[in-house]
Amino acid sequence: MQDIVKKIISPLLSLFIFALCSGFFVTLISLAMHDNHETPLMIGAMSGVFYIGIVCGAFRMEPFIARVGHIRAFSTFASALAVMSLMHGLFYNIPLWFVLRFLTGFGTAGIFVVIESWLLFNSNDANRGRILSIYMVIFYASEAFGQFLINLDDPNHILLYAISAMLCSLSIIPLCMTSVPMPELVEPSTMRLRTLFKKSPSAFLGSFSAGMILSAAYGLFPVLFAVRFTESSKIALIMFCLIIGGMIVQYPVGKLSDTYDRRLVVIVICFISSITAAFLLGFLDYFYLSLALIMLLGGLATTIYPISVSYACDTLASKDIVAGIQGLLLAYSLGAVLGPFIAPLFMHFKPIYLFIYFIILFVLTMLIFIWSRTQKEGPPQEDPFRVMRQSTPVAAEIDPRSD
Repeated sequence: MQDIVKKIISPLLSLFIFALCSGFFVTLISLAMHDNHETPLMIGAMSGVFYIGIVCGAFRMEPFIARVGHIRAFSTFASALAVMSLMHGLFYNIPLWFVLRFLTGFGTAGIFVVIESWLLFNSNDANRGRILSIYMVIFYASEAFGQFLINLDDPNHILLYAISAMLCSLSIIPLCMTSVPMPELVEPSTMRLRTLFKKSPSAFLGSFSAGMILSAAYGLFPVLFAVRFTESSKIALIMFCLIIGGMIVQYPVGKLSDTYDRRLVVIVICFISSITAAFLLGFLDYFYLSLALIMLLGGLATTIYPISVSYACDTLASKDIVAGIQGLLLAYSLGAVLGPFIAPLFMHFKPIYLFIYFIILFVLTMLIFIWSRTQKEGPPQEDPFRVMRQSTPVAAEIDPRSD
């Protein structure tokens, strides 16, 4: 394992530096637009355009990387993202920002394809699960701690955008200094979405719902709490709790899903999450209580997608797992695109009604999995739970269940 770590330390360091800026930049954009009196619908749309860029980039990036090589591709994406970060700070223009957010999502997908394919190239059946876990922990921790960078200046000043650009540029250095051979992208298996939906409709819809929930939370929580708290430090702490909750809760919930019927675990998660969201409706003015509830809500919400993926993998043949995970990633991504457009419709009546949006989605997801349990017995749970997040199709290749 020490030899493997030496081979993957450079891309993981680059990922850590990049995630520091990508983690707080979404919050920065939301706060800047709120300070300029943009509507929640406009802010949500800006977040949705970013996810559209990720979807387009994730499924179209591999030929470019295969042609120019991983290091040059990473350098291209990171340099372009640094320029776009500065352009956000120099020009406050909503149509321009829509273009920039789409391009940022596209380039961010390229960054993840480079990192994930590098990890895939240097993993094997014996260590792939541990490498995937290290990848997830580094990503979540970096995104969470990156939120505190928002405290360094006002969102309407260029300093924060310059910090983001500097971090993008610095992320190039570890990868460029490595002496490890670059990986070769592999051709994934294929399976139609219709077949995947037929085999596991609850997993498909669960992934879609998870995308709608998490994209709205990441994009609109800063807007919701900016109305109540003027201090950037409090908003940064709220977003930290939301993201770090996902890292803390993953393992114990995953352990439960390996012990009991995964569908039952999702039902319980959605029930507790809906109750938590209801409590936040009534106790949002109690700051420290809200932090605990947000950490619980964020942590539980992030487990719906990986448990859905694990449940789907229980129903699929080994040769179809990569294509199946990619299909569920697409379902998640489509939900992540729609969520920031739909959630602001609830906030139009009252910002706090964002939690009603979450409650509705949690209840609907719970009903879907209850219905699934009435249809047939679940498949035998032979494969262990794996921490997942929405990223790119290459991540599916890293999952040990694809072997």
